[in-house]
Amino acid sequence: MIGLEEIKAAVPQLDGKIDLPGLADPVEVYRDRYGIPHIRAGSEGDAFFAQGFVTAQDRLWHMEYDRLRGVGRWAEVVGPSALDQDKMMRKFRLEASARADYQAVGERTKRMMDRYAEGVNAFIETCPVLPVEYQLAGMSPEPWQPWDGLVIYKVRHIFMGVFESKVWRTKVAQEVGPEKTAQLFPGYEAGQLQILPPGTSYEGPIADGLEELSRGMTALAVLNGSDGGSNSWALSGSRTATGMPLLAGDSHRALDTPTVYYQNHISCPEFDVVGLSFPGMPAFPHFGHNPWVAWCVTHLGADYQDLYIEQFKKDDSGYYKYKDQWRRAEVHQETIKVKDSDDVPIKVWVTLHGPVISGNPEQGSGIAFRYTATDEGSAWPDGLWEMLLAKNSEELIYASREWVDPCNNLVFVDTEGNFGHLCRGQVPIRSKDNGWLPAPGWTGEHEWQGYIPFEDMPKAVNPEEGYIVTCNNRPVGNDYPYYISTDFTPG
Repeated sequence: MIGLEEIKAAVPQLDGKIDLPGLADPVEVYRDRYGIPHIRAGSEGDAFFAQGFVTAQDRLWHMEYDRLRGVGRWAEVVGPSALDQDKMMRKFRLEASARADYQAVGERTKRMMDRYAEGVNAFIETCPVLPVEYQLAGMSPEPWQPWDGLVIYKVRHIFMGVFESKVWRTKVAQEVGPEKTAQLFPGYEAGQLQILPPGTSYEGPIADGLEELSRGMTALAVLNGSDGGSNSWALSGSRTATGMPLLAGDSHRALDTPTVYYQNHISCPEFDVVGLSFPGMPAFPHFGHNPWVAWCVTHLGADYQDLYIEQFKKDDSGYYKYKDQWRRAEVHQETIKVKDSDDVPIKVWVTLHGPVISGNPEQGSGIAFRYTATDEGSAWPDGLWEMLLAKNSEELIYASREWVDPCNNLVFVDTEGNFGHLCRGQVPIRSKDNGWLPAPGWTGEHEWQGYIPFEDMPKAVNPEEGYIVTCNNRPVGNDYPYYISTDFTPG
């Protein structure tokens, strides 16, 4: 039984002095009247250590919640009701992807992630009473790993791609046929508003397993949020009273409590930044400003997730067809532990297109999921600390050169008087047909041909109109040479 005294006992120490092993020098943390922590450290490493520590003070259970859901272990806490979502998350293989990203980053980024994790663990090791949620769940936190923050970031964004729309269109096509489906989903109509100044039918078998896929998506809907979206506005100094550019950002995320973001401020000799971080992850990927540059994001709505129908041999050999040949899939044997119930074994099949997230390969078919954020290890987190150091818009743009997911409209202003917009993230180059429905995986005709080059991603700096507005709408005109998406929000 948890009462008022237990709740009070779990409140962390927010004033006075705390002696922590792991700090090179003293760190000052001041909390303003809103409870927002302001960190002043003597080095970059101590700053990230302190960011991890204060975030754990305020959000440790929130971090645990996202971590366990991201790696498919939520059933350990709540029992069989979480089994469908845990199966789905095991198939997405977010933990393997996060570990691969961690191995791909540079040493400075790895140090940032290590020090943040050390700060989280310092709180776990020194807090006299754990948050009451741990007491209610009858569990203790495992040590925080440097890549756990990447798991959290991925699970919070995997449903911001457009593969759900492809599943929906497939189910509609099964009921009413391809012609009527095309009428219901005509694509982005000409004449609808763009962010920047103006500058099909389905043939083939539909794989089984859509109901299974839908159940898993429904179980994870809370991570996607309802009516998600975002707005941002940037004004030229010619349109403001101060003569300097103005930026405003309005994120529409899931209405969970606490919110997905965590406001904090970290200052050290290398940088001084205030913004919104993701609990469990260092730096400020979406909203922040330093003395020279301010940035915010909106959701681009790009298509960077594909579904492939795979043909398997009807046995447990793991062979699937590709270009008239049989290839062998990777098969990973995993076990889901379930509170107050038996363990559940699960097979995770991986083809050249990615993990099979739906269907039954042993019965001859499955739907594979290819996603830029899980395709291979990437050094995209290197941009996190580069953003902190940016002295102007040009350096902020450069920091986004390896950004992968989610694809954002990055909107920014700087003290040199510049304002602008960049579509950041990796968008695969492939047939537009991939954007409508699951593609046949055995033909080899729907493969990715690399990514849209960074220098060709839509961008505008100081447009003559004197303003930029992004509302998840189409970013470019019909003359843009690459396919970005079908699923923009009409302006």
